[in-house]
Amino acid sequence: MVKNFNLDPEFYDLQVNWQERLKKEKNFFVKLIKERNIKKILDVGCGTARHAQMFSSFADNVTAIDPSSEMIDYARKNIVKSANVTLINGGFEDLNMLPVGGFDLAVSLGNTLPILGSRKKVKHALKSVRKKLEEKGAAVFQFLNFEPRIMEKNRFYKPKIIKKSGKVYFFIKHFEYGKLKTRIDFLIATISNDGDVEDFYSDSSLLCTLRINLFLKMAKNAGFKKIELVSPDGNGLFDKKKHISLYALLQK
Repeated sequence: MVKNFNLDPEFYDLQVNWQERLKKEKNFFVKLIKERNIKKILDVGCGTARHAQMFSSFADNVTAIDPSSEMIDYARKNIVKSANVTLINGGFEDLNMLPVGGFDLAVSLGNTLPILGSRKKVKHALKSVRKKLEEKGAAVFQFLNFEPRIMEKNRFYKPKIIKKSGKVYFFIKHFEYGKLKTRIDFLIATISNDGDVEDFYSDSSLLCTLRINLFLKMAKNAGFKKIELVSPDGNGLFDKKKHISLYALLQK
């Protein structure tokens, strides 16, 4: 997977309220793991491996892979404490090099699919994930709702202000919709106690505009037999006219 996202691991970790996010997502995944008797989980594009660490409490084995060596190093030093989590530096194109044996569940969260940047890469990723699943395995992909009306309404996320180690971090996230590519911008300012701007950081990436009909077509072409679209809270069906994101639950 070509690296198309250069946000520093610490900044990435800071801009997410992980306690609230994992609390919100936990029930959806725990229910899925228990209902399907899932033992082995693959987390592709794991970032700082917060989800992988959470999964380790409910599955026997978790393999977490990310193309950023910086993310993997950060996860190993700061996040992952469980012995049943294996961290690997790599992307979708490296899945065929994983140890022999399939997974009961594969997850790819937080827009990992659109971050690939092109339809061709998304198609390849879906096929690669399917090949790593056991016969009755499932996959969960989480990504934005790219419907133009929803994207326009949510172009700017509410700014986040975080205090850490005597400094203030100010985060702004912005989306610019395009039919084929959607640009995502991160703007981060570091402010001292005296109110001075000590540092300013910007990062932009092009996301593949993965609208629902396109994703469904790609998933079916990749060989997935059953596809369920779930609301961002994991408690109901996805509504493309109002939900800002979704989970796509795919059955091999």
